[in-house]
Amino acid sequence: MADVKLFRKDDLTGFTVGRKRADFLIENAGYTESYEEALAGSNTLGGSNYTGTVGTPTQSDSTQLTDAAKNKIAEQGKLKFGNLLSKPLLDVWVENYLKFGEDESSAISAVRQTPEYKQAFAGNLNPDGATVKYTEAEYRQIEDGYKRKIEAINVNPNVILTPERKAQLIENVVSPDELGARIEAVRGDVLGSIPQVKEFYLRNFNRLLTDEEILVSAIDPQIGQDIISGTISSRDIVAERIETAQIGAEALLAGEDISVEVAEQLKDLGLSVSAARRGFQQVRSIQQQALAQGRDVPTIQDIIEGTELGQSEELREVVNIIRQQESASSVSLGATQATTGAVTGLLEA
Repeated sequence: MADVKLFRKDDLTGFTVGRKRADFLIENAGYTESYEEALAGSNTLGGSNYTGTVGTPTQSDSTQLTDAAKNKIAEQGKLKFGNLLSKPLLDVWVENYLKFGEDESSAISAVRQTPEYKQAFAGNLNPDGATVKYTEAEYRQIEDGYKRKIEAINVNPNVILTPERKAQLIENVVSPDELGARIEAVRGDVLGSIPQVKEFYLRNFNRLLTDEEILVSAIDPQIGQDIISGTISSRDIVAERIETAQIGAEALLAGEDISVEVAEQLKDLGLSVSAARRGFQQVRSIQQQALAQGRDVPTIQDIIEGTELGQSEELREVVNIIRQQESASSVSLGATQATTGAVTGLLEA
């Protein structure tokens, strides 16, 4: 294939590369085969002929429009970026949109110069400090793709996808598929030796590791050290969807059935698998008591949120049911009334 000469607004001299590399740089790094296009862009922010400065507009600049007009522009920015930009970044966009004569390109370029942007979209700026590898929407899609590839091996992506590692992946333009292939390669290397690895850790560290812990340790040896030292727990390693399934399984084991949505909500509220096991075993008894008392029967979710998560309204409902039962019968449900009048025992860890 013939070589191609590329230009960019900050590089009007240009350089020659092969067709495949040229296509990559055009798509991901803001280069173009058109000198005229690069020259036209050189007068904008980040370009080699740009003579302005990026900064916060002066007070006189920002007060030229009414608050209503500014709010309308802010709404325009929200429609354009959705949840991609935080409120501080959106404010920067609005101010610079006004400063640069309603030029969206210059406004987003100003946003990309801020420390907040460099943290929120780590690794996305190119070496020129002005252009980016991906649009903000593409960045979030790639970030989500990384997470899904890690979740596919039943591992919590937050353990592996540290801010530093994510920035490195973005900087090196690693696609989610490529990351997935790398993970599968590591997985293939360790699958056959998992029994032996488990035996080694049990003998030397008195720890029986899960398959997920072994796989994560192979991907990142530092995580393996943190597992042995106790800095990272087994629960930290397991993917959130696996923990959701475990909560649902505990409900089924106790003769109850909950939806995936309820299991997800309980997990997000902080319900552990062990607390789920304890809580679901009490559900039927509490519901039967409520029915016998002529009360509205609380849902499974309400009972768990009250007894195991300490949600005040739900806890009060359960406590009232138990108190009435205690008044009507001397049968103990394993809960004793404290001197404060609160019921204890149900919420024991």
